[in-house]
Amino acid sequence: MNCYPNLFQEGKIGRLTLKNRLVMPALEVLAGGFNGEISDDLIAFYEKRAKAGVGLIITAYASVDDEYCQSFEGAQLKLTHPKHTSAMSRLARTIHKYETKIMVQIYMAGRQAVPSSITGKRMIAPSPIGYSLHDQIPEEMTRDEIKKAVQKFGKAAKILQDAMIDGVEILAAGGYMINQFLSPYSNQRTDDYGGSFENRMRFLLEVIAEVRRVCGPHFPISVRFSADEFTEGGYGLDEGVRIAMACEAAGVDCLNVNNGNQECRYTIIEPTTFKTGWKSYITKAIKEAVSIPVISTNVIKKPEQAEQFLADGIMDFAAVGRGMFADGDWARKAYEGRAEDIKPCIGCLYCLDQTAFFRSSTCAVNGTSAREREFPPLHTDLAGKTVVIVGAGPSGMEAALVCKQRGANIIVFEKSNCIGGAALLGTRTPDKEALHALIEYYEVQAKKAELDIRFGTEATPELIQSYDPYAIFVGVGATPIIPAVEGIKDTPYLTIPQALSPDYRISGQRVVVIGGGMTGCETAEHFAMMGNQVTLVEMQHKLAPEVSPDNLVTVLQHLQERNAQILLSHKLIRLQPNMVTVCDIAHEQNKDLPADVVILSLGNRSDRTLYDKLKQVCKKVYAIGDTLQVGRIANAVHTGFERAYTLE
Repeated sequence: MNCYPNLFQEGKIGRLTLKNRLVMPALEVLAGGFNGEISDDLIAFYEKRAKAGVGLIITAYASVDDEYCQSFEGAQLKLTHPKHTSAMSRLARTIHKYETKIMVQIYMAGRQAVPSSITGKRMIAPSPIGYSLHDQIPEEMTRDEIKKAVQKFGKAAKILQDAMIDGVEILAAGGYMINQFLSPYSNQRTDDYGGSFENRMRFLLEVIAEVRRVCGPHFPISVRFSADEFTEGGYGLDEGVRIAMACEAAGVDCLNVNNGNQECRYTIIEPTTFKTGWKSYITKAIKEAVSIPVISTNVIKKPEQAEQFLADGIMDFAAVGRGMFADGDWARKAYEGRAEDIKPCIGCLYCLDQTAFFRSSTCAVNGTSAREREFPPLHTDLAGKTVVIVGAGPSGMEAALVCKQRGANIIVFEKSNCIGGAALLGTRTPDKEALHALIEYYEVQAKKAELDIRFGTEATPELIQSYDPYAIFVGVGATPIIPAVEGIKDTPYLTIPQALSPDYRISGQRVVVIGGGMTGCETAEHFAMMGNQVTLVEMQHKLAPEVSPDNLVTVLQHLQERNAQILLSHKLIRLQPNMVTVCDIAHEQNKDLPADVVILSLGNRSDRTLYDKLKQVCKKVYAIGDTLQVGRIANAVHTGFERAYTLE
């Protein structure tokens, strides 16, 4: 039974008929071949989503140029030579088996390229205006270079057409080269490619015209553009509407609405704090201004959200990117009415963090994403064997569910009365609905798998051995690090588990949080929003270096709005009743901070006590999650899944 009639209704883009209104938009996972060709890994990645039933897949951006600096040399797709046609045709044939359509996004990087010091190539852009993530100032493009760039877009589109790809998407968003021409922030030219709106549109319109000239009148063209740059000196929604209307007049078949540029990346790839539907007003304004189909993301996590946006006329096609990255079967589960079985994206930006280090990306909650070839389907080869899991956090649940799929008898010991582990603590800070959804997912899957979970049970070696287990997975987490500073034994303080206890609520107090990692920042936010006077102390020169800075945007906004004090490059020296002494590292000066409540957020140390005991008496014992190595939720999910998958 189809629970989502609008989502699973046929749609058209130009002459291209799509079997439903569900689109997987471009996501960069850095799994291309070294020479820019589509790789077997990427084909498998997209095939998984096509097999699940998505109507249209748009691949991550392919560079039309290899003469100048681009974004991810050596791992990014290219469409610069006929040699790229063959591999692209394999992608097309693979996707078409499932009656799914495929487009490829094409682009040039401009000022947002990897610097010349790394690539050894020149960096060119509309104007010599730098980019905040590196120091290089690009060279201003000559008119001849602009003309050649336009031709490169046409050449790339023709390669796609020859490869049986169903259409092309021109990337004019995200702060990349075409967006740079469109924006008065990054385009300060004085010739007929800069200044007025018409001049700034010229490059994009020439690209559209060239693609149309080379590929003919019926080859579908989509333009993904930023409707609002959210950047001081850039353009706003009013001009975004004009861009949309100009693209329609130029003959494009579809518009894919995006926002922002890389200077405000959090409006493009939103962290967990951004709510579903926050940019509906933007998409709606574009849709009301044009008659061609509109694709849009909108932080869509669940099928019912996509269905509602379509029913409300906000968009014609619902784009679900990171949702399908987190669960490759998103489309199938939606179609079958099994929304509760969709593993949710938690908006942690782990995927983005990986590409920042030039790593092939994967998902925090799905370690098989973009690694599909590594993990063939499981077999019931553990039938009749008992596997004991200690700890019902994400690592333990992953191990339990995988071993259950392999046919094992599962016993899970959990000392608390619920599933979640350390992730449950994270749900108690602001804006963590997505993380809570992950815990709910595990609860549902545990029930459906009929896992035997013994809540309120402290696992001991004797208890575990009494079940004669074939294998044991230990995911009991970690313990807070307590610094050996003066007064620590005589002064009350709270650890993170204590501070985030659901029963602990205070207001009107002076709260000092020691440690400005992501957990410390969110804990400071939590208490500031309760109405406390908060001071956050961090020994390093920046907050939360372990995560993408985009994760901090709303956290810092909330702290600033509530007049919280942030002390960077300060270390804890002493605790005493109602007072914390810290040292300004740069100036070697001590400061006394009044404190009614002190919270220590200085990290955790793996708890390996039970694991070490079991290793002495059992052969197949595996540490998972924080018991193996303290880390982010990706560490918990991946280690639990992978060790259970590879169990022999």
